[in-house]
Amino acid sequence: MMRFIVVLMWFFGVEFHAQMLDNEKGDLFSETPFFNSKYIRSVNLKSIKGTISTKKELGTIKNIGKKEAYIFNRDGELTTHYLSNKLNSKNDTVFTFYEYNSDKKNTVYRVSDSYGFYSYTNSYDSQKRIISKTFSREKNSSGSKRNFKLAEKYIIFEEVYKYSSKDSIDVVTTLNSNGRPYQIEKKYYNKNGYLRKSDNRLLISNKKSHKIFSYNDKGFLKSVKYFKEKDSLAAKEIKFDYDEWGNVTFIDEYKNNERITHKELLYNPSNLILKTLLSQDLVSNVITITKFKPEFYNH
Repeated sequence: MMRFIVVLMWFFGVEFHAQMLDNEKGDLFSETPFFNSKYIRSVNLKSIKGTISTKKELGTIKNIGKKEAYIFNRDGELTTHYLSNKLNSKNDTVFTFYEYNSDKKNTVYRVSDSYGFYSYTNSYDSQKRIISKTFSREKNSSGSKRNFKLAEKYIIFEEVYKYSSKDSIDVVTTLNSNGRPYQIEKKYYNKNGYLRKSDNRLLISNKKSHKIFSYNDKGFLKSVKYFKEKDSLAAKEIKFDYDEWGNVTFIDEYKNNERITHKELLYNPSNLILKTLLSQDLVSNVITITKFKPEFYNH
């Protein structure tokens, strides 16, 4: 099966020239915006829209009717993500919308679901640190999920974050909606400013967990290990590999020291944009292939 991925890499072309994806925090393909807005803006990229196919072991490539898209504004910021599934000949699409402040920090993260929309709203201090997060249910006055217009908003809970620092250690205390602390996270940095470890403790149960970060010779994030309590074996680990220009080319996920997912990223050599994502589930040996096509703003 790995050999099939190598063949696909040859077929789609393997040349990498730019850092379209920002992997400083290891958030690739998460709900957090993970694109390099400077790069997106520099190439006037408006969107990348993908069709999704799968290939089972010993099977052929099959289009499964899924579509995915990332849409950007002229400042290079991700504003919309959608994932469309075809169920019983009907499209079921989940939309995610993003809003930003003047410092280009993500202030609103809004997602559609079967009940309408929910959102997380972030506030920041003068040092661009998040100081509060509010979770809300929202009603859309528009008849289309694609065009969200806020009609009503119901605040469910709010968390507040307080900060303190000493030497190379940052401490983040999280307060619940009653204004009481329930979690403390300590972040440890090396002399060059790289985050090397974060410790998390729940104050009521005293449950602890921690993450360890490592970097390659060019300072790009190489791996994140997730530990529970005092376990010496990581419950989860994500490893990243890069080409000589700093593009992420491989993502491997491990659970209990066993690799479970392998991703490969292919970039278009002519316009420097992500064109294919290959993801292999090593448990089922199913490969998911997402082929993206770009759309550009006029100059």
